[in-house]
Amino acid sequence: MPKDRNKRPPSKSDVERRKEQSRKALLSRDDIERDYNLTRRWLELAALSGDGPPMVRLSRRMIRYQRGVFEDWLATRTVRSTSDPVKAA
Repeated sequence: MPKDRNKRPPSKSDVERRKEQSRKALLSRDDIERDYNLTRRWLELAALSGDGPPMVRLSRRMIRYQRGVFEDWLATRTVRSTSDPVKAA
């Protein structure tokens, strides 16, 4: 008999906690390239110019992006037309 049959579905608090943990997860540039199709090079250039998403600098050479903050930044870049201005971050 499989053990999963006795498992209860996750509670609302468990679901909310997992969602919050997911939003706080730190993503590397490679993760973003794979999951969101933004190239690592674009992220590097955007970080230099200050046009990219907010980042967490863990050390001199280690940059990470909080998933929730990155997704919020991405949502602010949504426009209906190419002539629409992009809101400043």
